[in-house]
Amino acid sequence: MSFRRTLQGSKPLQSILTITVLLLIYILYHFNWFNFLNSSSISTPEEINSLLQNKDTSVVILKKTELVSQGLQRPFLDESLFHVRNWNLHGNSLVENDKYIRLTSTAPHLASNMFSKMPIEAESFEMELTFHIHNEDAKHGLVGDGLAVWFLDKPSNIGDVFGIENGFNGLGIMMDTYKNGKRGTFPFVNLMLGDGQTYYNKGTDGYETRLAGCTAKDILNPSSKETKMRLVYIKNGYLSIDFNFYGKHEDWTNCVTLTDVKLPHVKYLGLSAETGQLFENVDIIENKIFALYKPDGNFVESIDELDDLIKEQNEYEEVTNSLQDINAKVENIKSKTGGRNRAFKRKLSSQRRRTLKRLQNAEKRIKEKEKLARLQKYGDEDATFFKRIFRTILWFLKIIIYLAIFIILCWFALIIYRVQKQKRKQKSTGLLD
Repeated sequence: MSFRRTLQGSKPLQSILTITVLLLIYILYHFNWFNFLNSSSISTPEEINSLLQNKDTSVVILKKTELVSQGLQRPFLDESLFHVRNWNLHGNSLVENDKYIRLTSTAPHLASNMFSKMPIEAESFEMELTFHIHNEDAKHGLVGDGLAVWFLDKPSNIGDVFGIENGFNGLGIMMDTYKNGKRGTFPFVNLMLGDGQTYYNKGTDGYETRLAGCTAKDILNPSSKETKMRLVYIKNGYLSIDFNFYGKHEDWTNCVTLTDVKLPHVKYLGLSAETGQLFENVDIIENKIFALYKPDGNFVESIDELDDLIKEQNEYEEVTNSLQDINAKVENIKSKTGGRNRAFKRKLSSQRRRTLKRLQNAEKRIKEKEKLARLQKYGDEDATFFKRIFRTILWFLKIIIYLAIFIILCWFALIIYRVQKQKRKQKSTGLLD
């Protein structure tokens, strides 16, 4: 007799099977395995990248932690070791301690690179690099070959691709100042995502392996004596690169914005340059890099989350600034009138109350959103570290209990099945007798 007939003929077995199915449905629902995330509308990449530069704000909803191990600032040398702090330099580099790190100078066939000693310990980050590519004395303005920024799975030795070895694994951002191939307007910023096996073709300026790029004619001999490159990378693959060519505050030009760039899990930051028959000075002046966190301490997962956090931050700051302006007006009136202008003071007091109310509402919305995030993630809007540990232990205990119940039910089902089978066997034997 088949299991189906046995199931149809045994009500206890049917009950056990029903309870098992309901138990499985409860487990799936309880641990939110049926839920899916929905995407929200986002701002333009330029807007988000610009808002990220507000490092002096007093209220930062988007948490940013500086990654000192990949940073560069003057003076560059460690006074005790006379090496650049946290970096390894190779090749023809020159360090002017209070000015710059010169990767190449005005001489032919030079190459150098520098890689951070430690990998970037952030899955989402923002970086701002300040550099200067220049050779005002070059005949007919011809120079070569440029500067490259790297995010590789390991540091590289000196090689023939802007000062690193070919066949790299990771992202290369090559600011190429000399045109070897037939295509494009130079200087040109060329992005390549290497897999460790694909090679960069110098003769065509990497055209065959180009991921994206943009023309950057003002990167050479800038009037401001420096150029800034801003890079934003988010865990889910968002990559955006902007340049500030003219030294004006917040005057950024977007070069590329991509949404599916996967950097190596272990990634070392590198800077490199080389010259050929033509040459130029490539000076590194400063580098700042920040890890990007959500309020709950996890890395920003997507640009949607980043956009929401920045909007909340801007709203909070706008209200705070309004309150500060009102306080400044009050102090100004007090100093001029000695506190006699009561009508104006009442007006300012009313404005202050309204602004405080807006500020309180903004704080309330932020706290409610954080509570909702904790509720969705941990099942408790007021979850603390110890509560989460306790809940994790309970979660494991529940799983163990559910498994035990499931095993017991299966054991009972097996017993019932054997009893039913034995009864049928006895009936069959009786008929034969």
